[in-house]
Amino acid sequence: MGQGNTEKGYRMAGAASARPSDTIEPMQESLVREELERVCADKLFKETTRMKRFLRYVVEETLDGRGDRLKGYVIGVEVFDRPDDFDPQADTIVRVQAGQLRRRLDLYYADRGKTSVVRILIPKGRYAPTFELRQNSQLDEDADPMAVVKDESSRSDDPRPSLAVMTLDDLSSQNFDDGNHFAEGLSAEIVNALVQFRSLRIVTLTPTVSTTLGQNSVKDIGKEYGADFVLSGSVRREGEVFRVTVSLIRCDSSEHVFSRVFDREYKPGSLFNLQEEIASYTAAAVAAPYGAVNRYNRRRLVGRQSSMAAYNCILRYYDIKLAPTRRAVVELLDEVIRVTDDQPKFSTGWAIRALLNVFLVTQVNPTGDATARLKEANRTARHALKVDGQNSLAYFALYQVFYHQGKFDDANRMIRRSMSLNPNDYSVVAFYAVCLAVRGDLETATVMNGAALRLIGRAPTWYYMPQMIVDFSNGQYDDVVGLADLESEDVPYGFYFMGIAAKALAGDVEGASAVIAKTISKYPNYVAEATEVLKLWHFNDNLSHKIGTGLSLAGLDIDALKSSTL
Repeated sequence: MGQGNTEKGYRMAGAASARPSDTIEPMQESLVREELERVCADKLFKETTRMKRFLRYVVEETLDGRGDRLKGYVIGVEVFDRPDDFDPQADTIVRVQAGQLRRRLDLYYADRGKTSVVRILIPKGRYAPTFELRQNSQLDEDADPMAVVKDESSRSDDPRPSLAVMTLDDLSSQNFDDGNHFAEGLSAEIVNALVQFRSLRIVTLTPTVSTTLGQNSVKDIGKEYGADFVLSGSVRREGEVFRVTVSLIRCDSSEHVFSRVFDREYKPGSLFNLQEEIASYTAAAVAAPYGAVNRYNRRRLVGRQSSMAAYNCILRYYDIKLAPTRRAVVELLDEVIRVTDDQPKFSTGWAIRALLNVFLVTQVNPTGDATARLKEANRTARHALKVDGQNSLAYFALYQVFYHQGKFDDANRMIRRSMSLNPNDYSVVAFYAVCLAVRGDLETATVMNGAALRLIGRAPTWYYMPQMIVDFSNGQYDDVVGLADLESEDVPYGFYFMGIAAKALAGDVEGASAVIAKTISKYPNYVAEATEVLKLWHFNDNLSHKIGTGLSLAGLDIDALKSSTL
């Protein structure tokens, strides 16, 4: 999480290696010490003597101006009572425990500590903490949404699905030094990744439920922790291979909803990266909008939507994102307007309302008034953030608004906020990859697109659009023709024209001309409307020129494309 959390309504109170007199006022130092006591008294830390000792040591050393001496060796000797010849490279206890500490802090501030005045952070790659003080500014209609922080107490009638995560069992046939640490670390890493999905409620009393399934039935665990689902699994090391198994089980029926096996080569220096890889995939597969929990709930809620209008809007939105059509978007927008007008505190509904408005002027035919819809999307996204300043979908909506308005600096700030709040939402990552590719940053687009595809098991067609743009930009026209769907009426304008241009540039000029003629015969104003929409996407000069050239070969001249003004 690191220093990036200053974007969630906190500001930095002090550098790790500076003396408090230089950077932290006495009153601020007092607030930090008070927060330290609250954290140590919380149930996440209360019964972990060594973890509390670790946290107290690094906080107090930093406040006393000795943050620059917080190295692995010093902490191993002072906190974990290692001998003077302690080698932190050979004995990984400090690194492992630091990872556990970071995850416990993340879990604390995602739940009971979310309204704390001070936030204690230990950035990755260092042991000295940083301290962030909450900013109390609110978001009005004209304010920058970056400084909003949600401030509301948790509700006992929380309708979100609840999940208990169990510590993964170490089933290795031998007693390996890294085995148990890896199982514990991976369990905590999974919790940390799941916390990012705020549509899911993590109900464990400690970072992970330590009771194994062999000792308690799934139904008992569900009753004890108020959980709808249990995530369990095991780690087994055999020689140079790690096998990790994870399973998601429904508590009331003991039904296995999701299961995955990971086989990875054992490399001591890459264990932390391996933990993050498995945790990110597992969290996305379980908790993301298209994940196992929501898929299961969609099946269960058939016939009950009338009594769950708000939740149904969310489920329908994520279904539509798999294969969006104008008709489905318009119908859902009408429903979301009714629900949000009736429930003004339904933050996610307002964010979806914003996203649907953007969709209707950037991706479908006919478009309507782009200026008015983008203005409405801006208004409703900001309203969502007034209700919940940590709504990642609302920041995502603002990203799209600013992007299509050509305000790229503002757009970049919004996408960073959205992805920091929910880094495993692969639909956000995939859409960001599309925009990067359109703007010409092909290298970053490829990396982001790969990340999105790794996080989802079965990607919808539009997830491959970044690759289509990269291939087209690199002159691989046959590959683009293979990806382009020119028969659907709901293909976004930019990709429709790119597919036609690729067809012509690949040598099939007659086929490209036939597609154009068929479309214009059905929609006489298609080209004029498409030209206006293309301007909202801000294609880079190289992409615009190549599309224009291909369309000209097919007999269609679009001045904006030829002059590279998109």
